[in-house]
Amino acid sequence: MITKPNNVLGASLVLLATFSLTMKDSADKYLVMHGYHPVQMVFFRFAIPFLFMLIFMPKQTKMAILATNKKLLIRSTLFLVCAITSVISLNYMPLNVYIIIVQMGGIAFMLGGAIFFNERLTPLKVFATILGFIGVVVVMNPSDGGSLHLIYLLPLLIVFANTGYNLITKTIDPAISFLSIFINSFFILGMVSTIALLVQPEMWITPTRESIPYFITIPMVTIISQLCLIKAMKIADASHVAPFFYFQIFFACLFGYWLFDELPTMYSLIGSAFIVAAGLIITYANYPKFWKKKSN
Repeated sequence: MITKPNNVLGASLVLLATFSLTMKDSADKYLVMHGYHPVQMVFFRFAIPFLFMLIFMPKQTKMAILATNKKLLIRSTLFLVCAITSVISLNYMPLNVYIIIVQMGGIAFMLGGAIFFNERLTPLKVFATILGFIGVVVVMNPSDGGSLHLIYLLPLLIVFANTGYNLITKTIDPAISFLSIFINSFFILGMVSTIALLVQPEMWITPTRESIPYFITIPMVTIISQLCLIKAMKIADASHVAPFFYFQIFFACLFGYWLFDELPTMYSLIGSAFIVAAGLIITYANYPKFWKKKSN
């Protein structure tokens, strides 16, 4: 029996997930600006939730640990690159700029599919790719001081690492459940961060009373966002929910102003318009029948 897609609920879950992810990035930015080490934040993001999984989901957690293989290790390594690089990036740039550039992920994933899985690359998709990269250059603002803000390349490293992470996920043995893959990532990254803190204890700074809410936020919203995204992808059409991911730019501007007194510049707004347009074009190119059906 084919289940009818619940696109309204799916879109709502995506909005909740992007809101949660923006909360996580805001907490990361606050903590790194107050001198906390990125590895310590990775520990709170993955090791703490893994302990709860071990306690409340022992059977599933054991299966996930035993499922560890080469592909899952590579996947977790790329995930770790994303986690560490995101924290470093947020220390040097406004939250809204970081989120805008990371929105290139959908374009990079499309290119990766074309390169590694021989997925069709149409002229419309090529145009969207060029449009997206123009948007990134605009956000980097080459007219300010006569040079590009090269530090803004760091989120692009996250984009490519995340693309590799998602592409590897497509090649993992179907016998390994999505829940096992999910828990396995928390296991590996939690172990790596724990070992790093044991080897280099100077990376640990005892949280102050003011920072504790931010440390608590990181694991909570990480789990919420992941569960919402998993559920949304299962119950809704991808073509319907894809545009709602761009609401994260709005949330980033909101949190950036509220927590860090950051206002988006003209370059950020123009660049984000290019990137969002590119993403919407790719969404249309991937699901032309859906949009034609909707227009009728």
